[in-house]
Amino acid sequence: MGMMISVRGVQQIDDAVWKAQLSPEEIRFLGTKPFNYGNLSILLLTETPPFDKERGILQFSPTNVHVLNLGASPETIIVETKSREIMQPEKEVRGRSGFLNNGDANFINELPSFIKQLGTAILQAVRTDFPGELKLSPSGKYVETPDNFWTIRPQPRDQSFRITVRGRPDSFGNPKSVVLKHDMSGYSSFKVSNLSQIEDLISILHKVRKR
Repeated sequence: MGMMISVRGVQQIDDAVWKAQLSPEEIRFLGTKPFNYGNLSILLLTETPPFDKERGILQFSPTNVHVLNLGASPETIIVETKSREIMQPEKEVRGRSGFLNNGDANFINELPSFIKQLGTAILQAVRTDFPGELKLSPSGKYVETPDNFWTIRPQPRDQSFRITVRGRPDSFGNPKSVVLKHDMSGYSSFKVSNLSQIEDLISILHKVRKR
């Protein structure tokens, strides 16, 4: 099985989402990406981790963890997702923003501070599987290029992001954490307001691209 890391004092806050206390020094051991923002660290696990709920112990292999953000405090959110192909850091060429292109960097840089961590986690997770670049449209939403199969619009008032995807709501099954609604012709929309919804977002995007 190889080396396993055991994290104690872990709380499960949703399906496949945990809260833990890991110092920045401990997270650096896992290998970090260039993006560092705020106090909250975010880890993405690519396999379901053994979790002892009674003892509060979560275990995972260092080879199955992807650091989305290295925060300045021990506050850490751990999200588990499935069927994720992780890019190799040595193959990436990232700018000072932590993203591969100016469009994505501009999206993050324009976000209000209180939703920047969530927006960063969303975009890092998307870019792990889907290369591309966001472009700001005149309507205020950010459109994926070169293939417009999804868009994202910050909604600071309720601290969420409105996502639109190509396809009708009934073509995506019944995601457990998001509610799909009819949008413009041939598209659906839903809101993402917390980290636990990112797994459903990525699953929906995979279904769009398989068509």
